[in-house]
Amino acid sequence: MLDIDKSTVEFLVTEHMADEVKFLLNEKVAEVEKIVEEMKARKINRVYFVACGSPLCACQTAQILFDRYSRISAKAYSGFDFLDQTPYVIDEHTLVIGVSDSGTTEEVYRSVDLARQKGAMTLGLSKDGTGVPLGDSAEFTIGYQGHSIWQMHLFLTYVIACKYIQAAEGENEELTLILNQLQQLPEVLRTLVQTQEESAKQLGIAASKYPFLYTISAGNLLPLAYKEGIITMLEFTRTHGCQLNAAEFRHGPLEVVEAGVPYVFLLGNDESRHTVERTLKFVKKFTNDVFVFDVNDLGVNLHPMITPLVLFVPLEYFYYYLSIAKDHNPDDRRYYGGKVGY
Repeated sequence: MLDIDKSTVEFLVTEHMADEVKFLLNEKVAEVEKIVEEMKARKINRVYFVACGSPLCACQTAQILFDRYSRISAKAYSGFDFLDQTPYVIDEHTLVIGVSDSGTTEEVYRSVDLARQKGAMTLGLSKDGTGVPLGDSAEFTIGYQGHSIWQMHLFLTYVIACKYIQAAEGENEELTLILNQLQQLPEVLRTLVQTQEESAKQLGIAASKYPFLYTISAGNLLPLAYKEGIITMLEFTRTHGCQLNAAEFRHGPLEVVEAGVPYVFLLGNDESRHTVERTLKFVKKFTNDVFVFDVNDLGVNLHPMITPLVLFVPLEYFYYYLSIAKDHNPDDRRYYGGKVGY
């Protein structure tokens, strides 16, 4: 197991996570509210998110809010998908939100450029907000100034979605509850950071013996499962991975279940929970190689849409310890940072 000072590892974002979300609450919600006022003035009826990697997964999660609680059309695109298969309708009633931590992701800022040329309202979310290509491309920008991008991106897109849906379509009790619970998030995260490390560490060490892992979820945890089971697994732990939808598990994936085939399950508390539980029950008939992350084990009582924000904490520890148990520093990548042209 790699002997490393975890405070020096950029991958692990738990140390300042709660304070960064608190900063958003104190400093950035007012900026979001101004954006929402402009959206209402322009009668926005269509929202396209454009991002890549982890930011795209956050946008896909925020899209669920529009799908579940409004008549507003919303879709999340990977950058080149937006450029190569540009939606037919982009007009003055369209908002395109580009999300890139660095603000330099080519396909994201080019998508925002394209949308702005077609008359859409455009918003860029990045760490610095200005002084980067995305900031130059977008009509409006928000710089979140934090490192925990999963929390930064989900929080901001959630607030935009919840506040605009209510501004455009009227009060919604569930959205009000979500907004109220987002105000509690810094302290909830602070507690989870303190309580979840050891159990997640043991699971990560146990999982490190496998060369691959299947990650299974459903509902609003599907984007988080892709983020962790594909992006984190491959990029940061250098472990082969595949993300599976529990709703589709019996249509093919169940045939490879056997002892020695490992699974990571993400269990939320939305309507899809029973679907994941059914898959988990089946898998456990044939193998004990199972690692379960259940929001109900975290000791929190929050709206199901908050689950992707809080379940991230034990998962962050899990993948960190999985990586170093493989003697791999998750900050070490072979191809990123211009080491090899792409």
